Amino acid sequence: MSRASQITLGCSLVFAIGSFIGVQYLQEAEQEAVRQGPIKDAQRMSEKTQRKLLMNQKEHEHQQKLKKQYEELQPLNGKVITAEDTSSNN
Repeated sequence: MSRASQITLGCSLVFAIGSFIGVQYLQEAEQEAVRQGPIKDAQRMSEKTQRKLLMNQKEHEHQQKLKKQYEELQPLNGKVITAEDTSSNN
């Protein structure tokens, strides 16, 4: 075999083996990503739920503060005004 053909064969083998190893690496990386997908989704949903709960809790506290503030300005007497009460007063 001539020197040029040996170099060509060697380069072809290196390229083929490199391609094979690269494809195997990419397949393993994709499979790992597919396996991690549901785990990441569950984690993301859990974080979203926690954020919603925290926001709801903050909103509830804010509403409680507003209720106290408004009750101080205009106290509630517990009397319920109905349509019959308003029509009989006129």
